[in-house]
Amino acid sequence: MIALRDSIPVLRLDDGSIEIIRRDWLCGCLGRAAAKAGYTQWWLAEHVTESILCFLRGCYDQPAISIPELNEVIRSALQAIGHGEIALKYETLEPPCVISLSDLAAEAGPGYELAFFQLLKERMQPILSRRSPNINVLGLQNCVRFLQSVKTWSRGCSELRTEIVDFLRAQLEKDKSEVLLTIR
Repeated sequence: MIALRDSIPVLRLDDGSIEIIRRDWLCGCLGRAAAKAGYTQWWLAEHVTESILCFLRGCYDQPAISIPELNEVIRSALQAIGHGEIALKYETLEPPCVISLSDLAAEAGPGYELAFFQLLKERMQPILSRRSPNINVLGLQNCVRFLQSVKTWSRGCSELRTEIVDFLRAQLEKDKSEVLLTIR
């Protein structure tokens, strides 16, 4: 028998691949639906996320759940707590594709910004070609410090940070698809 992490089923995607159901991702999907329904900074998103994870952990008896099944569980929970307007707007986005800028910077080497941008472009292309609706880019500040070879933030760091963010946005604009991009 295989033990599932935290006894939570895995998410089975349309292409047959599986992903772990992450708390932050689920909370983000709820927050996005709440924003579409007119609630900015919906304070219940974290509580509803915990309730859904608790249900999946204790009451859902299958080892995997599909996105349509997860949508139904979440919409039912939202209806049950009196937030039908959010349930109507809710949709589970595919789990985000994650790009680690720190890893790319380490691969390029300190001071090799051109190599870094080439690596970043190479990582973005397959993600954009498969039309992933959700991209998380992590490690921006550490990446910038590494590429600049500095311990403290400087004007050059701010400029490089802006270049990286602009580069990422330009990659998305070329693709012309709606993508939720999170840069941390």
